[in-house]
Amino acid sequence: MEAGDGRLQGYTFAAALLWAVLLLILAPGSKGEPATRPGVDNDPEGAPYVAGELLVAYEPGTSEEAEETVVRRSGARTLKNLPGEVRLVSFPAIRREASEVVRERALARALGHLAHRAGVVAADYNYLREPYFMPDDPRLANQWGLASTKFSGAWNDAKGSGAKVAIVDSGVYSEHPDIGRITAQRDFVEDDAVADDDYGHGTHVTGIAGALTDNGKGVAGGCFGCGLIIGKVMGLGGFTTDSRIVEGIDWSVNQGADVVNLSLGGPADSSVLRGAVNRAHGEGAVLVAAAGNDGADGPRYPAAYSKVIAVGAISADDRLASFSGRGRWVDLAAPGTDIISTSESGGYDTQSGTSMAAPFVSGLAGLLASQGMSAGSIRQEMQATAEDLGPAGQDPRYGHGRIDAANAVR
Repeated sequence: MEAGDGRLQGYTFAAALLWAVLLLILAPGSKGEPATRPGVDNDPEGAPYVAGELLVAYEPGTSEEAEETVVRRSGARTLKNLPGEVRLVSFPAIRREASEVVRERALARALGHLAHRAGVVAADYNYLREPYFMPDDPRLANQWGLASTKFSGAWNDAKGSGAKVAIVDSGVYSEHPDIGRITAQRDFVEDDAVADDDYGHGTHVTGIAGALTDNGKGVAGGCFGCGLIIGKVMGLGGFTTDSRIVEGIDWSVNQGADVVNLSLGGPADSSVLRGAVNRAHGEGAVLVAAAGNDGADGPRYPAAYSKVIAVGAISADDRLASFSGRGRWVDLAAPGTDIISTSESGGYDTQSGTSMAAPFVSGLAGLLASQGMSAGSIRQEMQATAEDLGPAGQDPRYGHGRIDAANAVR
């Protein structure tokens, strides 16, 4: 039900992560020092730190004048005040030095001098840290959506174990080598127990939410530790009915779904469909739905129901996709253009649409559910930690903003 294949994005997950870390840590300070040479040096043991910067902790009650005296005599300047009487200080002359060896020796001397200044409790390098969990999936480098939404920063704390995400869609190719653990499946089109995918949409959506990860194959999934519940409500023609959707939602909740992904919709309101959504919400499930692909601001259902999280699609430049639904009823934004995922052929393809955006949100909801959070808390956390892309606060184009998994999961 979504747009077809698109052009794969041309930058890598690893590069996006590295630059995000460097831009955050090495940005110019509030005191106006330009970061002309953002560099990384190493301490005597080989651990990396930000070149020309130190962290200094002062005794409680140390006056600003005393602090300024300390840094001025050291040839430094204070960049930022941190919690616990800690200051981030920089040495402009050391940062400008071209030789790494000279920089390292000079900063080591400055560190030794600062540590013995009156009023200084501790001083140390501004070390760099990185995620320990780095999946080995070969196509991860092409998954700009995971990089944009910072899932790698969340996986150290949660991988989804114990949570269940339901994909109510066109089924799944269960023999795909990169599809995660399916805990239950049901075909509401042919009324049997095998939710095979003869349309392809469901397999693609499933891979975004929960493809196997760190298995040396294909792509990574947002909540790869989650159990997957597959409810097939869409057949070969690429459409479904409210009767099937209602069955799919109710059945998914009965199977223990913590999250129900609905990458489908239409313009008509239905009290029956709303009732199914409300029942699922009342049972503690998080419901996530695509905002639609016609670029209009009129509500699309089930996304526009108050108990559902409506998801719009953004492109790699953080702009709203031209096809994405919009309006005050939209809650969050997620990547939805040129998204690579699993295909019903057993391989991989790229597709675009708000159908692709929704399972990013469902994957994050699954990670939070695995940490024991309630449905209401999950929604609140995703909205509160989202990266605001439009006017301050919720707006009709991006809702509360692009989801930020690293910020939401802790």
